[in-house]
Amino acid sequence: MAPSTEFPGNVFFYLVLIGFLGFFAWSVAVRAKWFTQTQWVNRFTDPIQRIVGLIPFLLGNSRVARKRYWYSGSLHTMIWLGFLALQIRTLNFLLNGVHEDISFEHNFGVVWDYGLRPTLDVFNILVIVGVGMAAFQRFFWKPKRMTLNWDGWLTLFFIGWLMVTDVFTNSFEIYLFNPENKEWSFLAYGLSEVWREMGMSVGTAEALHVVWWYQHLVDFLAFLCFLPYSKHSHVLTIVPQIFTRRLEPTGVLQPLGDFEKLEHFGVGKLEQFNWKQLLDSYSCTECGRCTDVCPANITGKTLSPKAIIVNMRHLMEEQEPALLPSTKKPEEITPLIDGVGYEPLWDCVTCGACMEECPVFIEHVPTIMDMRRNLVMEESKMPEQAQQTLQQIEQRGHPWRGSQLTRTSWIEEMATEGVEVPVFDGSQEYLYWVGCTGALQERNVKVTQSLVRLLIEAGVSFGVLAAEEGCSGDPARRFGNEYLYQTQAEQNIEIMKSKNVQKVLANCPHCYNTIANEYPQFDGEFEVIHHTVFLDQLLADGKLRPEQVNGLAQKTVTYHDPCYASRHNSIIDEPRRVLTATGVKTVEMQRCKRSTFCCGAGGSHMWMEESQGQRINDHRMEEAVGTGADVIAVACPFCMQMFESSVGAVPEAEERGLQVFDIAELLDQSITYSKPLPPSGNGGGAPQDDETEPEATEAGAGDAKTE
Repeated sequence: MAPSTEFPGNVFFYLVLIGFLGFFAWSVAVRAKWFTQTQWVNRFTDPIQRIVGLIPFLLGNSRVARKRYWYSGSLHTMIWLGFLALQIRTLNFLLNGVHEDISFEHNFGVVWDYGLRPTLDVFNILVIVGVGMAAFQRFFWKPKRMTLNWDGWLTLFFIGWLMVTDVFTNSFEIYLFNPENKEWSFLAYGLSEVWREMGMSVGTAEALHVVWWYQHLVDFLAFLCFLPYSKHSHVLTIVPQIFTRRLEPTGVLQPLGDFEKLEHFGVGKLEQFNWKQLLDSYSCTECGRCTDVCPANITGKTLSPKAIIVNMRHLMEEQEPALLPSTKKPEEITPLIDGVGYEPLWDCVTCGACMEECPVFIEHVPTIMDMRRNLVMEESKMPEQAQQTLQQIEQRGHPWRGSQLTRTSWIEEMATEGVEVPVFDGSQEYLYWVGCTGALQERNVKVTQSLVRLLIEAGVSFGVLAAEEGCSGDPARRFGNEYLYQTQAEQNIEIMKSKNVQKVLANCPHCYNTIANEYPQFDGEFEVIHHTVFLDQLLADGKLRPEQVNGLAQKTVTYHDPCYASRHNSIIDEPRRVLTATGVKTVEMQRCKRSTFCCGAGGSHMWMEESQGQRINDHRMEEAVGTGADVIAVACPFCMQMFESSVGAVPEAEERGLQVFDIAELLDQSITYSKPLPPSGNGGGAPQDDETEPEATEAGAGDAKTE
């Protein structure tokens, strides 16, 4: 019998229960007020997919228990699953506190005795072990990525003490009331036998039962009331957070809307975020995994994705929405940009590593980009190089300052070699989208020409827009100038529709991502394929037959996954199959596939110098050198520029004559053409033998940025 069912225990029970629950409801309501002030976003489409996702991501804990974080994942899985399971016991405890006749224990009978009693005791043990492991990690290991403060210790105490009080309370119930099948609660039963061996009196046992019973009650209710104020509030938000997760590719940014009707551009105040972005802040566990993989942070920049999200929550708490009387004057409230920091917003390369690692699906990049949009479009605050590049795009239709080439220079060069590049007129199956870098940067022109040779050899029906092609708009959008992006996108879509374009082939992952995933926002629906995927299909269909010539079989190649291909758009296996077909030996970098490390050019950083620390591309080059490979294979023109720049900046790479080739170039070199075509013209020629002196590489990304 619970001590709350008779006077005066019942009065105390209801006072405690109602008081704590009332405070909890008030705390939640204060915070929920924010969600009535923010912008609307629909995250309730595809409900079946969202519900099904709860199984692996919530119950399976799959994004927490990853191989890299095996220790944290193991302890969290024990605590989380045990905590969920033991809510059955907690609910039974509260029902028993009202009246034993409505409790699970009374009504479930043998199911409770033989099934739930031993199961819940097992979970008690798992949670206690998990709490011990977490305490060890915080006290001795102290990972730098984590926020190690009193909040975490208090949470561990609440959870651990909840398990201890549960076991002790049950042990005294068994000792006093001798229920049937008590042995199945093996943990509590074993402890009750200790009391029996001690010869504890009934009076003492009854008193201790009351003490432990109310400790369990107060611990549970106090923990519940603490959660809205804690970084562990994800316990309350995790279900809606996972249910409303992003289903579209992570590289997609949303449009601002009708510019004629907008009252603001981007986000300069908390209430200008959408409700999901504020839910992200309440769901952040401060585990630091996002910052742990952030290339900007790793190389010494100010950006910490964790700090961005946590600081947003701190600013919300500072401002105190309507249900609380404000104690601050408007001028005393910290502005949003000041609270998160100007430099961190510009350090982001939009690679999405933070979003990939986050256990609770926080969307750092769109949040950062919304604030960057506000800085550019409302405040005109941006780095000088960003401003110069945006002016270049407005004036010349591309971001490459100082380029002496035109969009047709490479076509004219191929014509002199006897290769006619078809111009798209609507009769061809594919529009080959060359992109600004593929047409205007000499090193990447070689990639464009290699791909054209392969397409002609395979008999692909394709054409190019030539001088009519404009910038896809990706640089403008990632710089934060949504208006300029939309102008470019709409112009391109209009041209493509006028020519009846149905299928688009792109070798730039940034153009691919923009045309495939963001042009549909402006009624630009096209079937878009990345060149590595297309080449893989041509090989599978037997339309290209590599013969592994030019010494490729003797070369070891490491493939660098572009962020906008692999992580943002899941293009992972196809480029590796193409490499295998060329006959090269392959070796993986430690960070590869969806866990790839950015080359440093994303987020329009192709045209910006890094503010401090090591250059991201140099850091990645060091990883590539560490594999012992002879060649770095890429599948992105930005990555090509960045690696070419790093060959001269990383002494070991320069000493070894490390070469950089696009996958299309390597395949081009492995083909014996059935038609008379000019030889491959890649930047350094075919991969060289060890005794051959490497050719000097041309100016790379660093020079391009400062032209």
